Amino acid sequence: MKNEYKITKQLVMSWAKEYHLQGKAMIVLFILYCLIGLCGLHLLILLTIFGGDWLQWFFAVWISLLSVYKLFFSRFVSWHSRYQTMAKTYGVTEWIRTTEFTDDEIILTENNASFLKFKYENIKRIKEKGNVVFIYLNDNMMLRLYKDAFTEGDWEACKQKITSMMK
Repeated sequence: MKNEYKITKQLVMSWAKEYHLQGKAMIVLFILYCLIGLCGLHLLILLTIFGGDWLQWFFAVWISLLSVYKLFFSRFVSWHSRYQTMAKTYGVTEWIRTTEFTDDEIILTENNASFLKFKYENIKRIKEKGNVVFIYLNDNMMLRLYKDAFTEGDWEACKQKITSMMK
């Protein structure tokens, strides 16, 4: 079975939205940056009412802007940087990612170069979210598949093969 899809800048940037609040650590950081932003806003209000020197204003504006950046923009900057690195490495702006499920292993190929190989025993869990399938592996690795991107076989047959090979 084989799953193929084209990696584009728009696709990679859409992944930034998917990962926004994934995992406990990301939720804790989100809450922390919200609190920091509220503190910065509170400081700005207090400085507006009671006044303050330039250092106090600088600190209040700095922590407010930092929280806004971390809450709304940093993930897009990070994913854009990842895309730029991959595009520079491959020398193209768009490329095909192929995930092939053989009898012995899972082979991830990008831009016609064999990239990674995984054993079925390393799969921890499978998560489906609409058309997207996330296959979580040991060592915090994850494979992304699209149900409608199978060029050989389909997702249901692939899911059966994976679950039988995991055991």
